[in-house]
Parts: sequence; C-alpha cells; structure tokens
Amino acid sequence: MSLSSPAVKRSALVCTLTVVLIGVALAAWIGFGRVLFGWSGTIGMIMSLTVAPIALVLQGAAGLSMGSALRRRHSIRRAIVAFVLAAGSGVLFGATVPEITEAGARSIMAPTGESWAVEMTIALCNPLGIVYLGMSITTLVLSRTALRGPKIDAESHPEVGVG
Repeated sequence: MSLSSPAVKRSALVCTLTVVLIGVALAAWIGFGRVLFGWSGTIGMIMSLTVAPIALVLQGAAGLSMGSALRRRHSIRRAIVAFVLAAGSGVLFGATVPEITEAGARSIMAPTGESWAVEMTIALCNPLGIVYLGMSITTLVLSRTALRGPKIDAESHPEVGVG
C-alpha cells in the first residue's frame, strides 16, 4: 500500500502550515504576551524586536524544510521532537519574561508581583529562552538534515514522515 502523491503533498502542506503557524503564535506570545495582561513596556518591545523575529525565521524555515522532506518521503521524526521541545519551552519562556510596571516587576506567572514569585520567574526566564532558541536552531538543523536522509519505505511505514 503506497501513498498517493496528492496525499503526500497534502500532509507536507499541513505539516508546513502547522509548524509555521505555531512559530508565528510563539513569536507573538513572546513578543506581545504581556500586552494581553495590560503590561506593555520596554522589555516587551525588546523581545518583540530581537528574540521573536529570530525565532520566527528559524521556525518558519524549519517548517518549510519539514514540508519539503515529507514531500520527498523522508523521515522528520527527530525534527518534530525538537520542535515540540522548542514550542514547550517557548510557551514557558513567554510566561516568565518579566515586565516593569508602575507597581513593580510582573510576569504572567507572577501577576501579583510578589517578590519571591517575580524572582523565580526571572531565574527561569533566561534558561528557558536559551532552550527555546537552541531547540529552534536544532529543529532547523534536523529538518534540513532530514532532506538528505534515507527515504521512507511506503510499504513498511504507511504513515508519511514517521519512519
């Protein structure tokens, strides 16, 4: 049982769109997530001008590479694992980035501004940001590597990209 070309193209398109849209949502969350809580300030502006565009480019390119690899019937399992880890750390990173308000420092995980909670989120923010960007780079590298990897045998692995 082999996959038809339209099914392969459709799954590649779905994969590409999913990765790119999640990348856009994560970039928006990191750059503008605090605005949802009414905390706009310099840190949000810095994040929206630096980290968010870099991650958006990395994950957008990874999504395009994953789609190309699927179209060519290559396995993208490792790239998907890296992308899921990047997305999880990106959500947590966006929730721990602090913002300076009139009442003091706040973050989404410490909305009341209690000092111990703000200190905890600040302590978690940098490592989560490093993991997020590192796993975004890893996702791109693994998706580009998948383009050169072995092809999936459609007889033994009928699910495209999972072999």
